[in-house]
Amino acid sequence: MIKDYAKKITIVPASSRRHWSVWGLVIVTIIICTIFALVLIRATFNNKIVEPSQVQVKSVVPVEKIEASKPIIIIQTFKPNFTFPVMLKKAKVTPPFVRAYESTPKDPTKKTSHILQVASFRTESDAKELKKRLIRKKLTNVQVTQSTADSGTIWFRVMVGPFQNRSMLNKAQDILVQMNFSPLERKR
Repeated sequence: MIKDYAKKITIVPASSRRHWSVWGLVIVTIIICTIFALVLIRATFNNKIVEPSQVQVKSVVPVEKIEASKPIIIIQTFKPNFTFPVMLKKAKVTPPFVRAYESTPKDPTKKTSHILQVASFRTESDAKELKKRLIRKKLTNVQVTQSTADSGTIWFRVMVGPFQNRSMLNKAQDILVQMNFSPLERKR
């Protein structure tokens, strides 16, 4: 015959466990509140406010009665000595001679050599496609140039320019930014 030596687990319902834990928490809270109240009551009885006694103490030094006197009027007979205005009138300040600013006219024959690189591609067909899009947006002097990197790869750069003045360069930059490009400004 086989005998089971294992202890049988008795399952206590969860409701009775919760019941005791809730009552234990309530009792502990009541005890803490009672102790706190007793400490406050004891502190108020120990710190009684003692009122001063009504016994009059005679002063050792005789007290003189002070009569209200008339205010003394002091008339100021001297004037304050402000010397700065006097010194300013006596001083003569002459600034050094400075020539008037003369604007130098711009040289009309001088042309800017700024050019914008819009993008660079590894294939020529992509570069030519972008060139067509830029011409449709009325950008002039769109060029596709071929360059070789140090590693030997060939790149096709899409360039716009050169521009006659700074305002035309800025206008082209604005158009390119609206097309979601970040143009790179280069000097030729």
